Amino acid sequence: MSHLSRTLPLKRAAHVYLVQDQRLLLVAERMDDGSIFYGLPGGKAGPGESLADAAVRQVQVETGLTVTDLNFVSLLEGEMLTGTRNECYAIFGRFTAHFRGELNPTDPEVVGTRWVPFDEVMALVRYGPPPEVEERNPLIWVPTRDFLKGESRSYYPI
Repeated sequence: MSHLSRTLPLKRAAHVYLVQDQRLLLVAERMDDGSIFYGLPGGKAGPGESLADAAVRQVQVETGLTVTDLNFVSLLEGEMLTGTRNECYAIFGRFTAHFRGELNPTDPEVVGTRWVPFDEVMALVRYGPPPEVEERNPLIWVPTRDFLKGESRSYYPI
């Protein structure tokens, strides 16, 4: 079987950079191994759902905030977690948006939210094992690092 004939499941997800006073909103989630993971609000798109619609829905659940006026920032795309049970072809959109409301997550996996100064965001990121957790892949965080430096590109191949 040639490399190109494999069929990989598609994973489409969208995350939003919510910014206030040079601080970025991150959500804290408990991972399967019990550790706390800080990530961008957002998540997986449902079948037939646009990335923008997924971003609005997921941010509402994970933060309690209502987001409007989404602006596309970047797309991250490529094969992820090759050789693991979570192997997939990932299409991840990143947006900025206006927001209103109070922080009040209703997602049971979210254990908190935090406004983090730009210069502290990357220090919260945890890389490494377990290997099947995409959020720990350093490539996933390159668009965010660039965004925080004001150097976003529109496309990032994984």
